[in-house]
This record gives sequence, C-alpha cells and structure tokens, in this order.
Amino acid sequence: MRHACWALGAMLVMTACAAPSTLSPMAIRLAPGSARHVTTRGGLRTGPRLTVPLQEPESFEGNDKPFSSPQWAVAYDFDVMVPVDGPTTQLHLGFQGELGCGADTDISCPVPVPGYGLSMGLSHHLRWGRWSLAPAFILRGATDFGLGSEGGPGSMLGVEGSLSLGVDLGGATVGVVPFFGVHRLIVSERTVSATYSGLALAGHFAMEEGSFIELTAGAGHVKVRGVEGWWVPIFGLRGGP
Repeated sequence: MRHACWALGAMLVMTACAAPSTLSPMAIRLAPGSARHVTTRGGLRTGPRLTVPLQEPESFEGNDKPFSSPQWAVAYDFDVMVPVDGPTTQLHLGFQGELGCGADTDISCPVPVPGYGLSMGLSHHLRWGRWSLAPAFILRGATDFGLGSEGGPGSMLGVEGSLSLGVDLGGATVGVVPFFGVHRLIVSERTVSATYSGLALAGHFAMEEGSFIELTAGAGHVKVRGVEGWWVPIFGLRGGP
C-alpha cells in the first residue's frame, strides 16, 4: 500500500499546474471521527481548473483530453475536523495549495504557488449498524492573487453540498459520495457562474496506531456559462495520523 501511495503521488506531481483548482467532494466523511480530538487529513487530490476556458480558450481541450493540463489540476489538500457535538457533528476547516510554478517555468515545483484555497463547513454523521450517512455543507474560496499562471489569473467563491454513504467492512469503510457545487468565478474584470457536480467512490482504510488512508476515484461534470460542459476525472490520496 505504501509503494502504491508513492507511485500515485509521483504521477500527480508530474501533471502539476498552478492556478486555483476545484477539489470535490470537499467533505468526505466515511468514518465518524473523534468525539474529543481534532482529526487531521492531508494528501493530494485532482480537479478541474474552472477558469481555463475563459482565460486560456486555446488550451482548453474539453472532453477530447480530460487529463490535459491546464484544465485538469492537482493540489495539496489538508483539512481538520473539529468535534462540535461529540463525534456526530463536526466542523471542517480546509486548505489547498496548487502544485507547480506557473506557465513561465519548464519544471514543476513542490511549492504551492501561487494558487491557494480555504474552505469551511459542517458535516453530520449518522450510523445504523454497518451503514452510515453523512451530509455536509461547505463554503470555499480560492485565488492566485492575480498572478500570471496556467489557467489564470482568476479567483473563485463557491458552496458545495455532498452526501457520504458508506458501509463498514471491518477495518475499512467504502462508499459513494455524490456532490453538487455552485461557484462564482472572478476572471479579469468580469464574473461568471459555474456548477460542478459528480460522484466519487471512496475508501477509508484503518492502519496501525489510529492512522488511516483515504482513497477516492470518480468523475465530475462542469458547466460554465457560455462554455460547453466537460467531464473531469477525480482521484485522491489522503491520510492522517
């Protein structure tokens, strides 16, 4: 498992870019979390760069090349879950940082420059025997601060709802997470509406001493006003202590 994680991480770094991307579903919650302590997660996830068809239409490949950069992106993704009402209701606080150094350099950098994002929201975990359900509501924003970068410059504000449906297999919980997000893109001197919806398959695998690995894979569909919609591959690898 450890070697597979490093292999996926290396592949994602090779596809790195720099402007803000949209990482969904934002709140994946297959496990209940701690009733007293903060739960941390961190790793790499992929998603669409919504500003590309507006800022770099010549680079936009749509459904013809869904894995192409800069329309498909990879970013660091970190979040903490803070218990609000025991293990049931938890506050999500998240941070994302884009991989890459922008379009003016020939190599990718592991430094999250210049695109950054923040997110905040709530989730509520319900359980019936082996089965669980966790609705979540997340607010988020991201920007590259107007700096020149692939797919940018641009900023984004949005809200997303998701529903984590899982089954406990003993040491591992697997499930599906449908999501729907509405976003406002700020590009140059105009604003444009966009939606991003889809479904991710997810797995939460318990490791030694309370640590865990979380894997996601799926697809999402983007609709930007004035642009033909396109499909986006979703992959993710996160873990926690």
